[in-house]
Amino acid sequence: MATAENLEIEIKIQLESFPDYLKLIGYIGLVDREENHLNVFFDSSDRKLSAAGYALRVRATDTTGSVTLKSRGSQSESVAVRSEFIGEIGSGVARAVIDGQTDLMSLECKPIAIVREKLPDFEPKLLLRFRNHRQIKRYFLGESEYDLEIDTTEFADGSIDYELEVELADENEAERVLAGLQKIFISLAIPFLPQTKSKFERALDRA
Repeated sequence: MATAENLEIEIKIQLESFPDYLKLIGYIGLVDREENHLNVFFDSSDRKLSAAGYALRVRATDTTGSVTLKSRGSQSESVAVRSEFIGEIGSGVARAVIDGQTDLMSLECKPIAIVREKLPDFEPKLLLRFRNHRQIKRYFLGESEYDLEIDTTEFADGSIDYELEVELADENEAERVLAGLQKIFISLAIPFLPQTKSKFERALDRA
């Protein structure tokens, strides 16, 4: 069972159009940092991992690399809660795995150890990939600061999604954070539409 430190608690709000994305970027001003993600998901040819309720991702950025195992978790209209186990592996190793030069199951990290334990005969195959550009701004909502993560995601079919993500330390913060975000969206005349599907689910829909 996931402990509190292995829970991902996340608010995701759709930005339905490029003009809405530009409005939000214009509002928050200069971002603190930007990241480019190459996200690649793996499963067996018979989708054993998905059947067990998990998704396995390798992510490479310009400077970092990671393996992440996520559960399907729970999804309310506005907040997603799921278990998440992350192993940092470095950008070079991540790209070697993605390119098929390094065996994913040979890595010594928590996500792979869990997969080995749950599915001893698991043989990973590359399932899908997509790219994401993330702009991050530290921002006060009420009395607390949060990272506003504005994502531009390009899927394999060429379609592009825009969204705002905010990770929470505690699900009890959700109501206050949602109220603060809604005020921003109303002031910018942007529809306030929670995103109920993960990027992985949307990538599968468009594969």
